[in-house]
Amino acid sequence: MSIKNCIIHSLKRTVDGGEISLKKREAENPAEGPIVSLFTQLRHNFQRSAQRQYGLFDPEQGDNPLPGWLKQLNSESMSFTSVSQKLTEHLKSKLEEVKDGFNAHILIAVEELLEESHLYIFWINHTEAQYIDSDLDIDNIEYVDASKLSFVLKLDFNQWAVENWQQYLSVITARGNKELAHAFLQFCGFVSSVNLQQQTDEFLTIVDEYAQTLSPEDSKQYKNKIVDYCVEQDMQGNPINLNNLSEELDSSQPEHFSSFVKEKQEDPKEEIYTHRNSLKKFMRFYGREKDLSISFSSDMMGDNVIYNEESGELILKSVPKSLQQQLAKYLKAKD
Repeated sequence: MSIKNCIIHSLKRTVDGGEISLKKREAENPAEGPIVSLFTQLRHNFQRSAQRQYGLFDPEQGDNPLPGWLKQLNSESMSFTSVSQKLTEHLKSKLEEVKDGFNAHILIAVEELLEESHLYIFWINHTEAQYIDSDLDIDNIEYVDASKLSFVLKLDFNQWAVENWQQYLSVITARGNKELAHAFLQFCGFVSSVNLQQQTDEFLTIVDEYAQTLSPEDSKQYKNKIVDYCVEQDMQGNPINLNNLSEELDSSQPEHFSSFVKEKQEDPKEEIYTHRNSLKKFMRFYGREKDLSISFSSDMMGDNVIYNEESGELILKSVPKSLQQQLAKYLKAKD
């Protein structure tokens, strides 16, 4: 990882409906020491988040200044510091439409790795804690909470340069405050181009169809490999490359799975993004009611778990030891 540029600005509104205080740095932060550690944590948590959305700059939002500024940054016709200040001023203007109070530091960074270049904008959160000072008095202190991501924008400059590419932006917006989330999306000019749930459901349906062409043993093995690969890619912030996945599944027939998928896809793609929760549920059955909760791997179906569709009965042939102990203790106490 190589941070080319980074800078932190501050936006703060102490009371609801009050004025927003903007504090801007006049020079970049040195890309060394603690700020590198902070950026690494934020980037890592962003990549692992299952809340990412993918899309592009809204072509209908013609007054969005971000594309113009970022093109100037990429062509080096405007300095990074100037662009970062303009971005933060623009974010402030959008937040002025919201009444809620907040305290945020905005970390803006450009990362260059090999031949790839990415811009990140992180809204940094703080957590309050208590400490005992040298006089043995208790006081409050605020510290950076890198694990809590409220608002993040990532731009892939390389993908942005590809004509008709519609997934060069990825964002996270917190669910807790709809007005702040709306203001951040308006600041970005972001519009989603991927329905992750729908795209994942289509992919998993095709995986099921593919699995039916295999033996029961191979079917389970292939499904597990596919889900593991997809979850791993998602946690790294990467799309699924169907050709790579196909080769990992069967190196002797490296195009067999990818060809099958592309034939079945409504809109064939080389790469797709997936919805992590849907992937995990694909390999598990689960159900919950008021007094009952059941969850088990689909691998157990037909062997250790038997379902009678006509009677609605579910038979467990292998009960976890911890549950056996609880049941034995309950029966003993009842006698």
